[in-house]
Amino acid sequence: MASSEPSSPEAALALGDDAAFRLLAQLVSIAPTNVEDPGHKRWEKPNYLRASDAIVRAARAFGLATRVYDPVVAGDIVGDWHGLPRPNVIVDLNIDAPSTVLVLAHYDVVPVPTEQLARWKSPPHTLTYRSDGRLYGRGSNDDLGSGVVASLLAMRRLSDAEDLSRNVRLVAACDEETGGEGGIEAIKAHDATLPSNDPGRILSADVALIPDGSPWTTVGSSGVAFLDASFSRRVSLADALAYGDTLVGLHEVARTWRSVYASPDWPDRHAPDPVITGRATVTRFDLSALPPDGERVRLVAAHAETEAANQIPRAVTIVFSGPEIERSSLRARLEPLLAPPFRLEPAGASALAPIPGTLALQLIGEAAHGGYPHRGHNPVPPTFRLLKAAVDRGWVDPASVGEATYAVDLRLIPEMELAKGLAAALSYVRSWAAVRSPSARIEAPPARCRSGYALPVDHPAARKLERILEETLNAHGVRGEYGGTDASALVGLATPKGEPLPALVFGSMDPDSHIHDAEESTDPRLIAGVAATIERFVREP
Repeated sequence: MASSEPSSPEAALALGDDAAFRLLAQLVSIAPTNVEDPGHKRWEKPNYLRASDAIVRAARAFGLATRVYDPVVAGDIVGDWHGLPRPNVIVDLNIDAPSTVLVLAHYDVVPVPTEQLARWKSPPHTLTYRSDGRLYGRGSNDDLGSGVVASLLAMRRLSDAEDLSRNVRLVAACDEETGGEGGIEAIKAHDATLPSNDPGRILSADVALIPDGSPWTTVGSSGVAFLDASFSRRVSLADALAYGDTLVGLHEVARTWRSVYASPDWPDRHAPDPVITGRATVTRFDLSALPPDGERVRLVAAHAETEAANQIPRAVTIVFSGPEIERSSLRARLEPLLAPPFRLEPAGASALAPIPGTLALQLIGEAAHGGYPHRGHNPVPPTFRLLKAAVDRGWVDPASVGEATYAVDLRLIPEMELAKGLAAALSYVRSWAAVRSPSARIEAPPARCRSGYALPVDHPAARKLERILEETLNAHGVRGEYGGTDASALVGLATPKGEPLPALVFGSMDPDSHIHDAEESTDPRLIAGVAATIERFVREP
């Protein structure tokens, strides 16, 4: 049983506030999706203005002061931002107190790829309350619910407090899912042009709370780099697969980086190590080859079914042409070469347009967030292995040529400098390319990269948050974070006293949240708990 009515009394009751529930339903329906795909020249942020306007209106209805900083409108841009607005909403509860708590959230969400649609039991951009007590919809958790709505709810309640002793500032930023170019990174660049004590600085605070994670206290966040790989010319299928294998092998380089921070997923969520390590995940693979060939079996197209570099796809679609008899027997030949849990099926929903006279198959795995590869089963590496095996056996033409592109989600350990991690990763790939395929290219766009963030586990702010979370979210302990949240963007920022700005991540992302995947959901009680946590952190000593 499900209800998509924005006035669902059960959901509003669980969240504890009808107005907050209506705002969450509105934001989910606006669908502020964020696509950056340089390999295919796609930059799409169609609903940023509507989402930011909804946040502004809600904050003002709550009696809070707001303004919008858009680096495009302000002219504070370097390079090509593709003419797309990048509004960031700043919400203030200012009582002229000597200290300020910054709350950093983001309103952009990852898109829902074609393959995912059939796996949603309710429309992904309609907030739906179900009998299991959870709210379903893209962004219901990451980060519209956990971040934007919970923070505004806390600030509205704090505005009625008579004993408030701290200012509160919420920054609801854009572009978080793709590295923060027009969001937190642009805000940092804006602040850097102003004196350290200038009141125009946006990120001026004594501590930062980032409700964009799991319930427990998180003090170390992995750095992130989204790598784009391709060739400068059309290449053979054999070369495309060899390059793919090399990019997959980058994970073994990254795994040698070991953090001092405990893994939040050890031992219950399949983490391979008790501490956070580096990770490199090939999330995207696209190949478009020559037109179908009626004489030889040829791979004519491949597509990893995701639109986000930080999302491991559930499936990779592979399309073959060739003589009908050989085409029809290809699936039976390939299936024994796959090991569980991967499987081969006739192609279902795909972003690839149907090609008459071809065989379309999908290699099925399990989707996951790109920063947490151990939580899923990435179908991209076994696709490379399966196609190579088919080539080696003479079942598929190795000499067919095409254009191939890839994306790699590279995660550094929290305490690693970006330059060091990138140097090791790019050197590994480029050394292979220099010997095997000089036309292979790999780039790390600076706007889509950032270092990690590391705070001592015994920092007083961390201990305070840990104490509060034990009571509000029943969460215990202090850990690190696999994902590259915006905590990593706060490296180098200082408090008004000149001390490093402490940033603390927490949130409502429990094991049932399915962040970025089909059936993303949130427990409204956890959103209420996040709001209570922010409220208590601001009010208590």
